[in-house]
Amino acid sequence: MPEMRQTFSRAYDWCDERTGIRTLIRHALDEPIRGGARWAYVFGSILVFLFLLQVVTGIFLTMYYVPSADHAHTSVAYIQKVIPGGSMVRGLHVYGASAMVIFLFAHLAQTFLFGSYKGKRELLWGFGVIMMLIVFGFAFTGYLLPWDQEAYFGTKVGTSIAGEVPVVGQFQQHLLLGGNNLTTLSLSRFFTIHTFLLPTALVLLIIGHIYLFRVAGAAGSFSVRNDHKVELFYPKQLLLDSVGILLVFLGLVWMVYKIPAQLGPQADPTSDFLARPPWYFLPLFELLKYFPGKLSLIPTVILPAVLFGVLFALPFFDKRPTRNPLHRPLATTLMVITILGSVGLIVASKYQDRKDPDASAKLKKQEEDSQAFLKAEFKPEEIGKKPEKSAPGAAAATIKGEPPDPYTVTCSLCHGDHGEGAEGLGPSLVGITSKPNRTKEDLLKILNDPRSYGLKDPMPANFPDLSDADKHAIVDWIGAGK
Repeated sequence: MPEMRQTFSRAYDWCDERTGIRTLIRHALDEPIRGGARWAYVFGSILVFLFLLQVVTGIFLTMYYVPSADHAHTSVAYIQKVIPGGSMVRGLHVYGASAMVIFLFAHLAQTFLFGSYKGKRELLWGFGVIMMLIVFGFAFTGYLLPWDQEAYFGTKVGTSIAGEVPVVGQFQQHLLLGGNNLTTLSLSRFFTIHTFLLPTALVLLIIGHIYLFRVAGAAGSFSVRNDHKVELFYPKQLLLDSVGILLVFLGLVWMVYKIPAQLGPQADPTSDFLARPPWYFLPLFELLKYFPGKLSLIPTVILPAVLFGVLFALPFFDKRPTRNPLHRPLATTLMVITILGSVGLIVASKYQDRKDPDASAKLKKQEEDSQAFLKAEFKPEEIGKKPEKSAPGAAAATIKGEPPDPYTVTCSLCHGDHGEGAEGLGPSLVGITSKPNRTKEDLLKILNDPRSYGLKDPMPANFPDLSDADKHAIVDWIGAGK
């Protein structure tokens, strides 16, 4: 044993003479913390750990993943069902993404409450706000990659919202998708952004954030005064950070073991899948219900821009020395309202889905389909194949009878002259009222508010030129053709 210590010591000295590693480690561990170590300071280290976890698991996933519409879903199913440990690795990646969002909010809230953005920390705070946007970018671009029903239709709604931004909306939507629809080109671009551009940007921002933090120094608690004790990062804060990281990792492993990451059937653009975004985008999704038509820009563009603008500019206009949250009632109240409002919107969205029998039944059926697919044996010849199409020259099924004029003027361009559908635009309407969640009453609701069913692009936001009589005429004609 003593010989091993001597060997290690000599090797360590050899490395130190050539790299100065002993000085670097001492500099890293000797960071002074005003007021002493606290559990409130563990969030930053946990976020760095979660990012490294995403990098490690992401590298493993890219070894098997194929970013094409024909093979993406098959490759993800192969990882989850066949590769030893693949389900655990993918689950850690999926749940780790949600954990990053949670701890990012926790870190932001702690920094805000402690007033740690004050005292020449404008750049430090600004880097943190930008990193928050990058994390949301990770969440959005990674959501599409499994190419299942939920990923496809959820991303379709998201990119449609991006397309409504004034002036640059259509350009950025076309840039993301590589066209007007979600295709292999779209998947390839999302994959490149998710695995190369965003990680590079986040690594640079993390390095800059840590550097600025070391320059500014730890702000300490809002109750700390100059005469209070000062502790070094090592050993107590390092121990607290290590325990926090271990608990988070064990929690993620338990989540993956108890509830494996979801993967539904392969995306079918012609289906009537009811899309719902991941939980961290649900507040904006719920707000869309209260701002129909052109007012949708308020929750999707104006509100997020104002929120992040205020966050970024906060240290520039809040220069008062006081940091106690009780002495900053306006700022503290606004933060509490924002948090409670976001949680309330998530709860309201879930409650409305459960309250609506049609939506509840549809979502339950989709969940059952997803669970059934996940439990089914891996069969690449079935998982990867595209939906069957009619043989060349075969006549497409149509709705019998002459379509009413309102349909011809408003709907035929996307759904065909007789409801047969148009590839790349709208699905066939033949027999649609026999499907769950597509009764005549549902179709009337869709014509009144397509957003409530997750229908967006190319479905218009509303049909202001159609009277109630016109809508009933269209629905009656579609229903008679089943």
